[in-house]
Amino acid sequence: MFRRIYISMFLTFFSVTITDMIWAAEEEPIDGAEVISLNCARCHNTRTIDEFTIQEWAVIMPHMRERAHLTGEESRAVLRFFQTIKQSSEEHSSSNGNALRTGEQLVSAYGCVACHSYAGNGGKAVSLDNVITRLGEDFFRRKLQNPQFNNSATPMPKMNISEEEIDQLIIFFRDI
Repeated sequence: MFRRIYISMFLTFFSVTITDMIWAAEEEPIDGAEVISLNCARCHNTRTIDEFTIQEWAVIMPHMRERAHLTGEESRAVLRFFQTIKQSSEEHSSSNGNALRTGEQLVSAYGCVACHSYAGNGGKAVSLDNVITRLGEDFFRRKLQNPQFNNSATPMPKMNISEEEIDQLIIFFRDI
């Protein structure tokens, strides 16, 4: 009798544990840009990514994690996002012959959809659907070079994005 109960309890626990592991594996990774958009922007004005080094951000994030009630994974996602942006900046400034990324890859790397909507997904900021048709290439280029040019209170951060990357983004958004 007790043996059946123990076996039943074991099987129930085991099946729940396996199910939880499968669900956890299917979850999408946390997007650092989205964490910044949803949490940091509540208290902070937009800062350039280059205001602090990666080492300084690594010291800042544990303090901000506590104050903003971020999870460990959210905090690590923000740091990964900063590292990606910094790495992208260093790669294009060194221009050592690396292949230029496509517009779609750049949208992902820079985390654009954390704030902007695109193809029905993303944030609440200005939609990137038909953005070139609606606003024009010149406006789009200026906005990426200096997000505050038309609105000093914009939450869009200034990123070190190369002219070649801007050209790729224009081609990408013009062609969709």
